Amino acid sequence: MFDMGFLELLLIGIIALIVLGPERLPKAARAVGLWIGKAKQGFESIKIEIDRELKLKELQDQIAEQKAELTSELNVKSDFESLKDELTNSANTIRNEASAVSAALNPAKPEAKSEPSSESPDDKARPVTDRPAEKENKQ
Repeated sequence: MFDMGFLELLLIGIIALIVLGPERLPKAARAVGLWIGKAKQGFESIKIEIDRELKLKELQDQIAEQKAELTSELNVKSDFESLKDELTNSANTIRNEASAVSAALNPAKPEAKSEPSSESPDDKARPVTDRPAEKENKQ
């Protein structure tokens, strides 16, 4: 932590022995050990709290990025929807104008009413032939 070597620790120990004496030195060493332990625990809890805050910040940043992506995708989707509506309107306009032009180029022809015939559509499609009995006689 403070980058102290063995000789520095030995020098501090000798000075403490001279100043405190042999009777109070063990109590002082215990008190210093407790303070160092509490300081280590405090630094460790601060480190854990900072790590939690950093992870929380990273998650918030990722959420913000994903939200921005989704918002841009929704904007693209709404752009496609508006483009689709515009194209549909344009197609309808073109159809209407094409119908008007074709009506102007092809004047209305009066349609002759056809009289209903007594023949069925199948009768019209078949050629008229001799009766089967006559076919046999001809052969």
